[in-house]
Amino acid sequence: MTIQLSDILDRPFTFTRRPDLLPCEMRPLWKCSLILLSIHLACRAGSCSLKKIHVINWIIKSEKNSSEFEFWILNQHGIKPEVRLDPTLDRALALLIADGMISKNEDKFTIIDKGLEVSKKLTLINAFELEKTVLLKFKKSLTDANVNKIFQVR
Repeated sequence: MTIQLSDILDRPFTFTRRPDLLPCEMRPLWKCSLILLSIHLACRAGSCSLKKIHVINWIIKSEKNSSEFEFWILNQHGIKPEVRLDPTLDRALALLIADGMISKNEDKFTIIDKGLEVSKKLTLINAFELEKTVLLKFKKSLTDANVNKIFQVR
């Protein structure tokens, strides 16, 4: 038995829209929550630069990245980690500013009352456990001097 193209096309057909799956790092709510946690747990006085937020985001993305950063911290004369800047991070920062959770003053992003309240709740719930561990592990190493060295040419 052979099937002809006309046999297939002459029958009714429908399309079913299926939800598109997005990786969690592309979801705005997930990214915004992670930024709030990062500023709250790893930044001094609830304030940090865009460079530092990008470094933190890069460290959290994979175990390989956190290992590279840790190796560089122990041997800063070695090869600097190749930090990749994430455009979704910039969009999430814009969302947080628009929602009144963080503010931007010159080159620093500062968590404000509404954002601080949310980040405190995020630290208490059983979520982002791996990320929280990484943030607390590298908190002392994430100085402005170290962040600037990573982005320094030569």
